[in-house]
Amino acid sequence: MNNRAQLLCAWCGPAMVAIWVVSFVFLAGFIPPPPPDAPAADTLAMFTEHGGLIRLGLVLTLFASALLVPWSAAVSMQMIRIEGRRPVLALTQMGSGIALSLEFIVPIMVWQAAAYRPGPEKLVVISVLNTSAWLMFVGVISSVVIQALVFGVAILLDTGERPVFPRWSGYFTIWTALLLSPAGLVPLFRSGPFAWNGVFAFWIPLSVYCVWMLCMAKLVMAAIRTDTPAAELAAAGS
Repeated sequence: MNNRAQLLCAWCGPAMVAIWVVSFVFLAGFIPPPPPDAPAADTLAMFTEHGGLIRLGLVLTLFASALLVPWSAAVSMQMIRIEGRRPVLALTQMGSGIALSLEFIVPIMVWQAAAYRPGPEKLVVISVLNTSAWLMFVGVISSVVIQALVFGVAILLDTGERPVFPRWSGYFTIWTALLLSPAGLVPLFRSGPFAWNGVFAFWIPLSVYCVWMLCMAKLVMAAIRTDTPAAELAAAGS
């Protein structure tokens, strides 16, 4: 049994959220996000005047994004208790978590390129880099939607006498996936609630994801603490 290692991995989810608040919000100053139709001169000024804090904040955000991998591993270990020997949903969840980590890392490095050496002669380039990063950061949502969907389905398929997760959390996880989905529409809108700074594409998905992450982290930790040798043998025989 490696419950301590699992608990450490489960803590990586809340740790990621906490680091993001400090690094992405307060240091980089990327929340609230700029509107898609912001003048290129305003974008250049942001990267010029606050370039040092932006680069530092994004470095911390980069490392925090990697915490999604151990968090997803902890979730998969508990999903395997539900599925048994052929954990196709757990593997899908794990793969989606790895993909999501990379989908955060790529736009972060695009922003780093914009902040690395800004100057008036790079006005258009920095504007394009910033636009590309925001479209990827907000709009590439498919991996986390699949991650949440398969997690929720696994919870609802648990027919054991003592379910690993409470049934309500399965419905909550599926609803989370649905509420995150509108963020995928951001390439179609330059203003309004479905733009990358809009209520349906950014604010609701961000709020729902943070609440879901913290709630499920608590449930995953509780599940890990019930992961006894007897439960492991029962899962192996299923």
